[in-house]
Amino acid sequence: MTKLKPAITLAACVCLTACLKNGDVVAVNLDYAKTNYGYINSGDFKAGSFFLWDQGEARMVHLSDIPGFTPPPNPRDKTVQVAQYSSGAQIGGEAQKAAIKVRADAMIAKHSAFEIAYPNSVTYDNTVTRITRYLGDDIRAGGSLMQEWGFADAVNAPDQYYVLVRKVTYGDGIKLLVDGEAEVGGGFNVIIKGADVNVRLQGKGLNAISGTDTEIAIDVYVFRPEWKTVDGGQNPNFNVQHFVKADDLPALFRSTSRRD
Repeated sequence: MTKLKPAITLAACVCLTACLKNGDVVAVNLDYAKTNYGYINSGDFKAGSFFLWDQGEARMVHLSDIPGFTPPPNPRDKTVQVAQYSSGAQIGGEAQKAAIKVRADAMIAKHSAFEIAYPNSVTYDNTVTRITRYLGDDIRAGGSLMQEWGFADAVNAPDQYYVLVRKVTYGDGIKLLVDGEAEVGGGFNVIIKGADVNVRLQGKGLNAISGTDTEIAIDVYVFRPEWKTVDGGQNPNFNVQHFVKADDLPALFRSTSRRD
């Protein structure tokens, strides 16, 4: 299966408020943008990719690829599906301010989307069983995963979590749509508070993610590590955290990406 070509960088020009003059540009990076299909997979991660996330320090590191997440055959019953942008763009300059970022997100969501060829969304279950089995097998073999994953330290650090890719949308490629049309280097104009706002998407484009049944978009589970008492002993365990605020994940994926 063909994987990602060299890293994807999408830039946009956004002039959003009176503090920016007509014609000013603000860089916007859409790597790992969040959509209704999950995060655009700009870094070649896959089902079972496993990370340690220090929420307090806003850092994340890729630890392992947990085995056993084999994709099923793609029924290929859908030719294309459109993923809608919701958040996660990296916005520079003046637009880093929260109020401006909200406007930028709204504009990107209104004017752009992502067309996935032959999509097949797969959600993997029994994630805790898969992780603990992999870790338990390593412990019994005298391996060092417990140390490499920093498990004991993470148990005692309330801001540390583990993140697992557990949902993947596979497909043959992805195209950026601007106002419903597939474009690379296209753009649009919006009037905001009397300013002529120009948004122009540039860069290599999302068509760099291609290959039969490749990982187009990903979504995750977040876990807290814990000790579980079994037969009088303490075994490592992972507790799913359904309601952890994860707005920082696009930026963390960008910093953790296995692609330059």
